[in-house]
Amino acid sequence: MTTVGETLAAERRRQGKTIADVVEGTKIRSRLLDALEQGDFNVLPSPAYVKGYIQSYARYLEIPCAPLLEQYKKDTADQVHIPGQGGRPSYLDGIPAEAVVPRKERAHEIPQRVWIIAAAVGVLIVLIACVVIYVSGNSTGANTNPTATPGAETTGTSPGASGGATTTVVTTAGGFKLRVSVRAGLASFVKVTYDGLTGVNGTMQDGQSKEWLVTQQAEITVGKPDAVVVTRDGQPVTIPSTTNAKVVLSASE
Repeated sequence: MTTVGETLAAERRRQGKTIADVVEGTKIRSRLLDALEQGDFNVLPSPAYVKGYIQSYARYLEIPCAPLLEQYKKDTADQVHIPGQGGRPSYLDGIPAEAVVPRKERAHEIPQRVWIIAAAVGVLIVLIACVVIYVSGNSTGANTNPTATPGAETTGTSPGASGGATTTVVTTAGGFKLRVSVRAGLASFVKVTYDGLTGVNGTMQDGQSKEWLVTQQAEITVGKPDAVVVTRDGQPVTIPSTTNAKVVLSASE
């Protein structure tokens, strides 16, 4: 049976990465990474910190971490952590071997609740602006175009045009709902910006999904297109098959 360390080492070699690359990406010391890959748990600190190392390693390789944590539990089911064993003094077992610090790209990340509040305020401002424009247009009587039904197409003759040339007007009602999901058992880097806001910028994995209401425009960047499903109002959106594929969706489309 393959151990959690062997699984991580095999995936690292498959991606062509060295231990030094992992050290740079996770800030975990090389001796601890070596011990993890070799399954030498007596050299490592308490299980709580080992689980943190496994999660950081999995995020760096962009693979799901839940199966790895389950495998670690099986690997250590018949082992007892003995303080002071493996050349480590017993009084050090209560001290972490590594400083627990956030990854570089998450060091200044704004909490999700703040993004939700900012998005709600942004939507409210847009709706208020639309109401003001609509009321102003009706009060001045300057709107000479046929009345357009939200979400429908209307046609009319362009003033002064010859030959009955027509102009098509497309209106939308409140934008569209954007949803991004990761297929079960897979993971991928995903970046979503919409209406000038950032919805997500990092690794999504193993069935995770997020959705937003877009009133103007959304831009989606996907590291692994085959692992991600994007829908617009429930309808699938085609993603280019290249790495870091980018899709731009507009509410006026």
